[in-house]
Amino acid sequence: MATEAELKLRLARADHAAIAASPALAAARPRRQRLQGFYFDTPDCAVAGHGMVLRLRREANRWVQGLKSANDASGGLHVRQEWEYRRADAVLDLSRFAATPLAKLADAGRLHERLAPAFRVDVTRTTWHLAPAPGTRLEVALDEGVVASGVRTERISELEIECLEGAPEAAFDLAALLLDAAPLHPSTVTKAERGYRLFRRARLAPVKARPIDLEESLAPGAAARRVIAAGLAQLLANEEGVLRSTDPEFVHQARIALRRMRSALRIFREPVGEERARTWRDALGDVARALGAARDWDVFGEETFPPLAAGHGDATVTAALTRRIERERRSSRAAARAALRSAGYARVVLDLARWIALPAAGEAGGEPLAGFAARTLRKRHKRLVRDAEGLAHLPPAERHRVRIDAKRLRYGVDALASLFKAKRVDGYREALEALQDALGETNDAAAAAQLLPRLNPPAEFAAFARGWLAARERGDAGHLDAVIAKLKAQRRFWA
Repeated sequence: MATEAELKLRLARADHAAIAASPALAAARPRRQRLQGFYFDTPDCAVAGHGMVLRLRREANRWVQGLKSANDASGGLHVRQEWEYRRADAVLDLSRFAATPLAKLADAGRLHERLAPAFRVDVTRTTWHLAPAPGTRLEVALDEGVVASGVRTERISELEIECLEGAPEAAFDLAALLLDAAPLHPSTVTKAERGYRLFRRARLAPVKARPIDLEESLAPGAAARRVIAAGLAQLLANEEGVLRSTDPEFVHQARIALRRMRSALRIFREPVGEERARTWRDALGDVARALGAARDWDVFGEETFPPLAAGHGDATVTAALTRRIERERRSSRAAARAALRSAGYARVVLDLARWIALPAAGEAGGEPLAGFAARTLRKRHKRLVRDAEGLAHLPPAERHRVRIDAKRLRYGVDALASLFKAKRVDGYREALEALQDALGETNDAAAAAQLLPRLNPPAEFAAFARGWLAARERGDAGHLDAVIAKLKAQRRFWA
């Protein structure tokens, strides 16, 4: 058994030559070979269901059977247990895995009767072996090829840096040097995950934020890593959808992930370090703004414009403006994709991934996490209540500030909720969500009013739209007063 620790990075096929020519790899002679891997599972995916991957790989003229345990991926760094055995032919010998988790599966003695090829991976791999320092050895593998299940296929273009000897810091150091040659983006998706997606005929789907579990025993610095890691995982999980799909939900979820990360960098700026937190927050700003612009056009096109156009009632104007909206949506989506492919974004994500994967020594000290959480939420609640005084009658700029307050408080609640009793949190969160929804509706109208001139609408439609949107931007005063009153009446679960 061996422990495999590798940094997985995605890159564009067009950047392979630049990586191969990088000075960071000049000290090693590349080796090129074709690798064919055949992955096995039962019809109900019993192997994958227990977090394992069973593979038979052909490397030149030899066969190697391998088993990998559950994948612990953090910021692109994948750590897992691996068992490999050479084979004389293309036949699996499950008896070699008798001392592995595979033998603990239900009815493991008859597993061989149910196994069948699920998918295959066929890549051309270029490999470099480096020894950047005494006691450190790295293997760099540049893969280009395909994963296939039946007639369904998906292209592969990725770089893996495996730590054969030494600490994983060296993998991140090398990746930072290779960034000078081409954008490399940490990836949480393995070849096996792509293969299983094809095998199960599952479509690429948007990934929502998952609950974050924090223990009171954690120091604020350790909690910061866990919260920011959750945001980064959601961001990386939706990146591929933004780049490859037209489903607006990928943009929405990627934007939420970025907001959560930037909010966490505000919440935990003291344990993270004021300057570092601000630098990362600012560095993520360009992508956040690009995704925000794309999201604004998606909301305008799918939610705001249809009832607006129906209220106006001119089918010819509606058709013309619909075409213009679609052009704006395509343009803003292209700008968001460009931002996600940029070298600057790649560098900050790699920097964050390194920080998440490699905790610093002496991080355990500081304020107790429960006290830190209570102090943070108390401060954000007080600011929201203060800024929301007379909410229904506030001018747009001040109402927008209240919306930002509510959003930051909500992200704080979601990040820290596991430290408090769920029943006490739920009522407060429900009231906060109601306030966000009410403010979101008025904000959508305000955003639409800003976008409308970009469409160069006919004067009659423009006049109608301004009045229609202004009414929705004002909102229902009684409802706004009611939702803020309900929030104020909620018990402070952090007290």
